[in-house]
Amino acid sequence: MIEIWTDDAPGERRAALVVNNEIVEIHIQRDLHPILGMVGAGRIDRQTPTGSYVIGDNGFEVLVRANTGKTDGAPILFQITRESIAEPGRLKPAEGREILDALPMTDVNSLWADRLQNLDISGAAPIIKPFGESFDSAMAGSSRIGDVTVHFQRTKAGLVFDVDGIGDPFAINAVAAREIARLLRLYQIGGMAIVDFVAVDSKSRRQDIADIFDAASVPDGRAFERSAINGFGLMQIVRSRPRPSVLDQLFGARIGALSDETQALWLYRDVARSSGFGPRIVTTSENIASLMLSSKWQELRTECERITGAAMSIVVERGMTGYGHVHVAQS
Repeated sequence: MIEIWTDDAPGERRAALVVNNEIVEIHIQRDLHPILGMVGAGRIDRQTPTGSYVIGDNGFEVLVRANTGKTDGAPILFQITRESIAEPGRLKPAEGREILDALPMTDVNSLWADRLQNLDISGAAPIIKPFGESFDSAMAGSSRIGDVTVHFQRTKAGLVFDVDGIGDPFAINAVAAREIARLLRLYQIGGMAIVDFVAVDSKSRRQDIADIFDAASVPDGRAFERSAINGFGLMQIVRSRPRPSVLDQLFGARIGALSDETQALWLYRDVARSSGFGPRIVTTSENIASLMLSSKWQELRTECERITGAAMSIVVERGMTGYGHVHVAQS
């Protein structure tokens, strides 16, 4: 049985592909960023050997790699071909292609609807159901299956998996290979990944482990290439990367700590879910409050107040640990 669970909140939409009551894919769309397939207009800001950097009318930056033949300041139409992706220490801007004739304009709602439809071709109606606990492994940076633990961490070069376990190395690696394939699909991880398996001397047994990974990756459907497993237990995987992974979304330019954007969006989610008749008071750190109060986020504040039917205020608590909390004041 296949189901689509959705859990939308102001600024952040979530969907899960569920097969036989198991979440196998998590998808996130953050509406404040350029979205794959979006059509936009802007002007060329600067040209480099890499391509032309365009400032869209919405203020975001897009890299058009092809030679446009246009000068700085010239108007340009484009379509997003790869979303912006945050990596540890840096943000890779969105990429797009120049379009010569205006395509039908797309909004964030229609792009999300198309993405949901592509998840389940049966056309079954999505079910509204929160699934925030599915981020637990992502937050911990590890997954445990019996005596086998798979640790993972983002780096600028890609995602690194490390395999630990007790017992026979082949058995440990067989479990880990299936789990890594599951995690790659679950969190929609693209780009390069390096796996450090427990070393196995036999070349044929190393090939068996790689075959187990390949077989476990079949349901995913995302194109990938991988290397053989060498004598040190290392295997390289390269997967297509049109969008940021769930890990990229959660942590942004940080490695293991939630980004300010994630914390701010989760606070807005808490506001939207809160109950009661009084004003909503959000207490958080200075950095997160500054983001939540920015003009770019005004629409999210308005949406929260519409959902709750109550005014919202944001209070700064210096030295706060954690991303903050929401209080419903007595009216």
